[in-house]
Amino acid sequence: MHKFRENKKLAPRLIESEKDALEQVMPDLFGHYLLQYSALNDSVIRKTFLRHHFFASHLPNKHLLVDYEAMPFRENSLDCVVAHHILDNEQNAHQCLREAARIVVPNGYLVIIGFNPVSLWGISRFLYSYGMAPKGQYISKSRLVDWLTLLGYRVEQVSGCQYLAPFMLRYFPKVTRVVDQLLSRLLLPGSGVYIVLARKLVAGRTPIRPQWRALSGRRIPVATPSTRGVSVTSR
Repeated sequence: MHKFRENKKLAPRLIESEKDALEQVMPDLFGHYLLQYSALNDSVIRKTFLRHHFFASHLPNKHLLVDYEAMPFRENSLDCVVAHHILDNEQNAHQCLREAARIVVPNGYLVIIGFNPVSLWGISRFLYSYGMAPKGQYISKSRLVDWLTLLGYRVEQVSGCQYLAPFMLRYFPKVTRVVDQLLSRLLLPGSGVYIVLARKLVAGRTPIRPQWRALSGRRIPVATPSTRGVSVTSR
């Protein structure tokens, strides 16, 4: 994933495409806290109605320094969490997902952006120097949905982008964009990138419509420092 970030044409174009796709997926959320973190170390949320928007990374040059397998936030404390290609790039993907799921408030949202192994992007990662997709352990959509269900989430929507091979985005971005717009509307499988929007269920009932809870205070909710996580202070 580090080498992919250094591709000065492909990586930025992929991120812009994902930003466009996210704008069509993200609901209008009202509340206090939005957290996003990215294996590509780029923000993918252009705008939000949530009052406090934080970007986290496991690299020291970003706003919040965190451990993806032990997030330093209280349980049920954030209105929305966006994990951008985290599961593709981490060895213990299930633990990373469990931590992201833990910190979302009941009725809150968890957004997972990942590479689809059953796609031209998934095939490209095995082509060595000829492949342009980043290496990694791509998690299938069906497997991710199963994990989210076990963690007490209901998948609200699954969408995608980048149906063509990575070299098309690298050399023919306009063609790729037109094809993406057409195929994504048809909800066809096989997109190189998927976006899964899931909602945390309240025990004993199923939410009908968004019920955003205003969290008290203006400080980001952090957990008590431990040997597993990295403590974070408000910025």
